[in-house]
Amino acid sequence: MVEGRCPALVELTLRRLNWERARAVPAGLTSASGGGLPRWLRAALWVLLALLCLNGVFGHSFWGANDAREGAMIWDMVRHGSLVTPTLNGVPYLEKPPLLHWTGVAICRLAGRVNEGLVRLPAALYGFGTLVLLYLLVRGRREDGDAGAAGRELAAWAAVFMCSTAIEFHEYSRIVLTDMALTFMVTLSLYLFLRAYERGGWWRWAGYLGASAGAFYAKGLIGPAMVWLAVAGFLAWKRRVRLLLGLGLAFVPVMLAVVLPWVVALYRAGGESVVRFVFWDNQVGRFFSFADRSLPRDPFFIHKEPWSYYLRNLPVYLLPWTLLFVPALPAWWRKASRFRGDAAVLLRCAAVAILALLHLSAAKVAVYALPAYPFLFAMLGVWVADLAARAEWSRLERVFAPATAIVLAAVFLAVPCVFIAGLYLRPDLFRTGDTPHTMLQLALAAALVLLVVGLATAVRRLARSPLRARGLALAPAGVALALGMVTLLATPAMERQRSVKPFAALVAQEAGLGTEVALATGECRDIGAFVFYLDRRLPNLRGVGGVHQYMSQPGPRAVIVSRGDLAAVDAALTDTPHAAVGVSSPATSAGSFALVVNRAAADLDAANRARSRGGEYRLALAPVPLGETAGELATGVAPLGLSAASGLQ
Repeated sequence: MVEGRCPALVELTLRRLNWERARAVPAGLTSASGGGLPRWLRAALWVLLALLCLNGVFGHSFWGANDAREGAMIWDMVRHGSLVTPTLNGVPYLEKPPLLHWTGVAICRLAGRVNEGLVRLPAALYGFGTLVLLYLLVRGRREDGDAGAAGRELAAWAAVFMCSTAIEFHEYSRIVLTDMALTFMVTLSLYLFLRAYERGGWWRWAGYLGASAGAFYAKGLIGPAMVWLAVAGFLAWKRRVRLLLGLGLAFVPVMLAVVLPWVVALYRAGGESVVRFVFWDNQVGRFFSFADRSLPRDPFFIHKEPWSYYLRNLPVYLLPWTLLFVPALPAWWRKASRFRGDAAVLLRCAAVAILALLHLSAAKVAVYALPAYPFLFAMLGVWVADLAARAEWSRLERVFAPATAIVLAAVFLAVPCVFIAGLYLRPDLFRTGDTPHTMLQLALAAALVLLVVGLATAVRRLARSPLRARGLALAPAGVALALGMVTLLATPAMERQRSVKPFAALVAQEAGLGTEVALATGECRDIGAFVFYLDRRLPNLRGVGGVHQYMSQPGPRAVIVSRGDLAAVDAALTDTPHAAVGVSSPATSAGSFALVVNRAAADLDAANRARSRGGEYRLALAPVPLGETAGELATGVAPLGLSAASGLQ
């Protein structure tokens, strides 16, 4: 694959992946087992990758809007058996086809329960599957006497661990959102296309056509569009126009066979208007920019960004590897590039096609670029393994490769140092348990410092050793290990700040006493969180008028409102005796809500409502002053304020 002046150049691909053959394989890429990695090391890398993909999936509550909204949809589908389209609090959610949600429903039904980790697990599995496909794509097929197999395997591992630790990929493989399912389906389709193109066979072509059609269920028409634009560019470059036309004609009946059953089910469930909304208003309208103001603001009139959005923002979300792309991309795109062959052309076509399609879309969000990540990091992994095997580096490479290592070491050293200092300077933010738990956190922080120092020392020594090629190419695996430890260290503190479960527990206690509970919010994230944690569908009131009507009815009633809306609710209930209760940490997500109760609810059992919730969220409610305003009820050490502007109309 690689030809040049340096005898240490290594072939990073083979004739089937067609990177370009090297004349010699450097000693650093060989081993006693025949040139590949030792079995124990390969097994350890797979275990590390699997643990990294599962780390952060279980053991904490919903932290963001996507998690709460989409997780509640899976809960609703499990509890109420609606599989045609996702539903949120009983209302059909027609933005996207439900591949991710179907996967979550299947996992929850197999497990016999629904919890946060199980509804996040599909995204983690699709993320892991994407990384496996990335590994196979770069490594290629193994053949007897293949001198470049060791180099390609190193390139594959470098690509896998850099992709898995990119902040956007790492975050969204732990969030209940469809984009990781889309990334998996696009990667699977293009991987199957390359295998079919290289080796032939009708069953391989059938697999590609089925996967590219199935990509529709990940996120709609954008899935097949990404796949086919990349394939069209590849075949046009190869001047295989007849093959492109033949595949296109074969794709039409396959696509119809795959998608029509869902279309028919949609039509039966909601009629022509639902089908039109799903395919025209949502799919076409969001890609372009419909001006029909009768459509919902979210999602039709949000995320409208200029054409330069991804150029400005994508470098941030490729961190911590952004600096490496500066020398890597020119090496791939210059006319005399060493990276040639069918796989190299497909990687370029896929990256360009996906990013071009995203630029054309009127709606732009950083997470939409996730399907391009496997192909960008495949190129980066091949370049890194090539760089590690070369003795001579260009000026750009001599600047940006060491700079990346320095930045990584500084960041991973700063995190535990800040955490250790925070335990003593800001215990309200960093301490999440008793003394033994705090000591365990300190030990983990110290272990992370030792790990980072050890990795930095090892990389520096390997750069001067015969194992340099292997050591530098596998350095991203060390970054993955450090990132996993950072996640374990940060999760308890983030959980305390971002969880709404303590407030949900207060609401559940009130509902357990016989109080009818409703919501007064238009935010899907809040609806999802409380429906999920209260394990029931809740009436959602519209505006302060709806709250007044609901609270004026006989019987014990309560309404969940945000603190920002509390003043408006209080003003609307001047003729209705009421009070508000909440948890005692207003700086947390749980403290941003209040439960407004009427006289009947307050009379149920004030003592039960004032029971301790334990820990930082211990309630110390004063006796409910009926007839007083919501702002005059003490919760914890401070009353619920009424100064925030209201979002209710």
